[in-house]
Amino acid sequence: MTVAHCNTVSAVSLGLPQTCAIPEAKSVIPKQMFYLKPPVSARLKQRFVGDVESITMLALLRPNTINVAAGKKTREILVMGINQNCRDAPVEVMEHIAKLRSASNILFVCVRDARLDENSDASKDASVGDQSGNTDLQCALAVQRILPVRAGHQGEAQMQSYIGTWQDAKTASLPLNGGTLDEVWQNLCAQVIFGDSDGNDLDARLAKQSTIAELTAQITKLEGDHARAKDSTKRNEIYVKLHKAKKQLEELQS
Repeated sequence: MTVAHCNTVSAVSLGLPQTCAIPEAKSVIPKQMFYLKPPVSARLKQRFVGDVESITMLALLRPNTINVAAGKKTREILVMGINQNCRDAPVEVMEHIAKLRSASNILFVCVRDARLDENSDASKDASVGDQSGNTDLQCALAVQRILPVRAGHQGEAQMQSYIGTWQDAKTASLPLNGGTLDEVWQNLCAQVIFGDSDGNDLDARLAKQSTIAELTAQITKLEGDHARAKDSTKRNEIYVKLHKAKKQLEELQS
């Protein structure tokens, strides 16, 4: 069986078992099916038309295709290739696809011409590389997850996109770890988000990451406010807040 490829990237090249690879003949998904029914905004349609060269189903991870136990939450994991014409991963495109396929967890493999990393204005008329591999290619993995709700916070659950680092497509790999499909998904998400395969307490790690980002932004603002403040009372108030935020950040990072 000839397995599916997104440009030169395939399930096999990523190190996935051939038992989960999609046959080449059944792999290509027409872009139009994602933006014609139901119709989307002109902006999103342009993202599909201009930023995406092709969409390919590379692999289907199920208990019987990767020899793991069934998960309680994860029914299947789709590995979908996005052959892109743009520099940055097409987040809007991936988020729309994920909404349409909400019953499945999706791991996206974005593939681009490596030259786009040096020149973001590279021509969008040209295809991204070619099937012979004559052009250097890069790929990045991407997932969408529901943001963990932290204690004391209210509101509806929101989806967040996470994009891994761009890497040489020839050496990119996707190790599978875990005894159940739930564990496999958690570990794949950890690879994308944190660069490791430890999916334990992933929501707690994400909440901590979010808090660190918020505190870092708060400290930057408070430092600016402190430098601009003229009134000594106001400066002291800001300094107390700044000291508290820095202490919290140090505790989280220790």
